[in-house]
Amino acid sequence: MSDLKNHFGDDASLEEEDRKNILYFLLENSAENSTKEVSVKVLNSIENKDIIAITQTPFWKNEHKNIKKEVFEHPQVKSKANCKACHSDIEKGLIEDEKIKDISSFM
Repeated sequence: MSDLKNHFGDDASLEEEDRKNILYFLLENSAENSTKEVSVKVLNSIENKDIIAITQTPFWKNEHKNIKKEVFEHPQVKSKANCKACHSDIEKGLIEDEKIKDISSFM
């Protein structure tokens, strides 16, 4: 949030009040402040490493190790970062096993 002019190669600059509000939300809802099972598992898997993408965490890699590369390249998925393609409850901060979409249609 401190260098939004160069946010993964894009300019994601915001008005200062918006930036502060988003930063507050991110800090309040970070894995460090969550009691959700998946947050605890992700946090434990990174130990003290500085990882900014969930897809780079040991927990994420282990959970997704059996998913073929083609699934992430499918037009409805597009990338590993598109959690919503398979996890319909992700916008609520949830990743419930019973709500994971059947990925066979992506293969």
